[in-house]
Amino acid sequence: MSHQLTPEEQFSEIKEFFAKKWKIMVAVIVIGLLAFYGWHYWQSYKVDKSIESSERYEQLIAKLDNSNPDSVNELVAFAKKDDTIYSVFASFNAAKFYVDVLKDYAGAQVLLTDSLKKTDAEPVKAIAYIRIARLQYQQEKYQDSLTSLGKVSEQSWMTIVNDIRGDIFVKMTRYSDAVDAYNLALTSSSTNELKTNIKMKLNEAQYLKAKQDEQAIKDKAEQESQGNNVATEESKN
Repeated sequence: MSHQLTPEEQFSEIKEFFAKKWKIMVAVIVIGLLAFYGWHYWQSYKVDKSIESSERYEQLIAKLDNSNPDSVNELVAFAKKDDTIYSVFASFNAAKFYVDVLKDYAGAQVLLTDSLKKTDAEPVKAIAYIRIARLQYQQEKYQDSLTSLGKVSEQSWMTIVNDIRGDIFVKMTRYSDAVDAYNLALTSSSTNELKTNIKMKLNEAQYLKAKQDEQAIKDKAEQESQGNNVATEESKN
């Protein structure tokens, strides 16, 4: 037979439970409230920080002066110190200034490399890697440039990536690889202007490949001829 507690007994057990557990319950409530208000405070802080960074970024961009090389210094300092997405934008703009005004490709590459540490957004990282690859191309660091392009995972950028790859392979006289890269670029190209430009480079790469293949055939024939002559002389002796 089941035992039914009287109301007085139930009340007594509840009081006993709270007497034993009240500290734990209060601690849980306090922790929950701290987490709730802490999260809201953190979100509010991030919004305020982002607004502040945005305003500072706009001020520094407005101060850039192509006739004054030192005008980029504050923007560079901001890019290194700030921890919001605006530090990435600052690095991009400072790097462009380094290229266009200072002609400092290595310095621009350092800025873009630093920007990769400030974001996890793949589209933004893709832009950084592509710009780094172009700078490495300008510095004739072709293998490094190919490595940077290999780190781009965004499919929407594959036309640009393969277009640059084609340019690099041409410089490396790897014309067959250049033809393949330009063809890949054409399959994903979305604008007629870009397609026209890539087709022109593809035609040039195909011509150079044909010349290279022709020269390879001549070289092989010459080597075989020399080998036959050597064999003939040895047989005479």
